[in-house]
Amino acid sequence: MWIKTPIRKTTKAIVIGWTPGTGMMAPTFGSLVLAAHDKDGLLTYIGSVGTGFSMATRRSLRARLDELAAAAMPFDATVGGRGREGGVHWVRPELVGDIEFREFTGEGLRHPSWRGPRSDKDQAEVTLPG
Repeated sequence: MWIKTPIRKTTKAIVIGWTPGTGMMAPTFGSLVLAAHDKDGLLTYIGSVGTGFSMATRRSLRARLDELAAAAMPFDATVGGRGREGGVHWVRPELVGDIEFREFTGEGLRHPSWRGPRSDKDQAEVTLPG
């Protein structure tokens, strides 16, 4: 018998924004917008994550995101070239999370899932996956 088991990797990511949720997620958020520092130390978009959260975690994170609200995008680039800038609520890049994913394509994380916050990591330590 053959069992397919996908290879999953983990990385740290900086939360730089969130998108509005719909339906049951409307009071919290739809997804978190993520970034990491590139080799030059510049904050770079690496994707967004919308799974892996309990409702309690969503409520707690939303309260923290409201405290970190920022008026503008925290870096000079489009969000993955996908034109999502208008629907994103930006936050100061202070919250670091642990993310599980399949692969990093250079444009973003594939199949990301939230594993939890990383209060032991400073955002300056977060670099691009791989």
